[in-house]
Amino acid sequence: MRTLGYLALGFMAFASAPHAAVSERADVTPFESGHGDIVLAVRLNGQGPFRFLLDTGSTHTVVSPKTAEAIGAPVVARTAMGSAAGSRETLVVRVNSLHVGPVIVSSLLASVIDLAEIPGGSTVDGVIGHDALAPLRYTIDFRQRLVMWSPSHATDARGSSLELQESGGRFLIALPQRQSLLRLVPDSGAASLLLFAPHAALPVTSLPTLATLKTMSGQTDVRMATLRELHVGSLTFRDVAAVVARRDGSEPVEVDGLLPLHLFDRVTIDGPGKRLILEKT
Repeated sequence: MRTLGYLALGFMAFASAPHAAVSERADVTPFESGHGDIVLAVRLNGQGPFRFLLDTGSTHTVVSPKTAEAIGAPVVARTAMGSAAGSRETLVVRVNSLHVGPVIVSSLLASVIDLAEIPGGSTVDGVIGHDALAPLRYTIDFRQRLVMWSPSHATDARGSSLELQESGGRFLIALPQRQSLLRLVPDSGAASLLLFAPHAALPVTSLPTLATLKTMSGQTDVRMATLRELHVGSLTFRDVAAVVARRDGSEPVEVDGLLPLHLFDRVTIDGPGKRLILEKT
């Protein structure tokens, strides 16, 4: 099974927040897409372009060892990276600038991971994570395969609007269900809906099929399942394919799973305004 999202936990306390700047005009960046992945052309320290995944479920930006060497990024620390599939220690390098579309993010601290270890990772050079994306407002159009970068005052998105909460270095949304509250990370890098067991009061049908979840920090066995009904704001999905993973302590207790954003036609993430707008026709 392809990775369902990257989660970098336990990052250095001394890490200063990166700074993001965007032009006052909207701009559009096309992306490659396969199984919901969003692959963008990125320049690092003025070099490139490099192929980077846009991953809202990753707390921090990641570069491959080859990419770190190519841009001469200095090693500044080590840190722990964790996910639903385990944890590992990684090197951390300083990236002076990341340029994608009209956006320039400066002073990033990126984890160094051999992306070839995960399915499909050998075709990309890195991952743009929440640390770079959080200050931005942008729309992902999955049908047209475009990312539309907008200035902070733009308010043209329409759809089901949800509040974004900060949790463990990522955004989290609270989704009331019929008999429970489901708290999910909106994840542009997730292939399928992921739920952490136990998942009380959810209409989940477990299937006999087992699979292996592989992420940048390890792998673990998961069970295939079907969520018979999922309410996301004003939208209702039925018979949603899902995987169920055991908690291993690396995930914050308030997180119940990952919501794959490719379930929707257009997704607007307003970091400064803490809103998520989901559109499906």
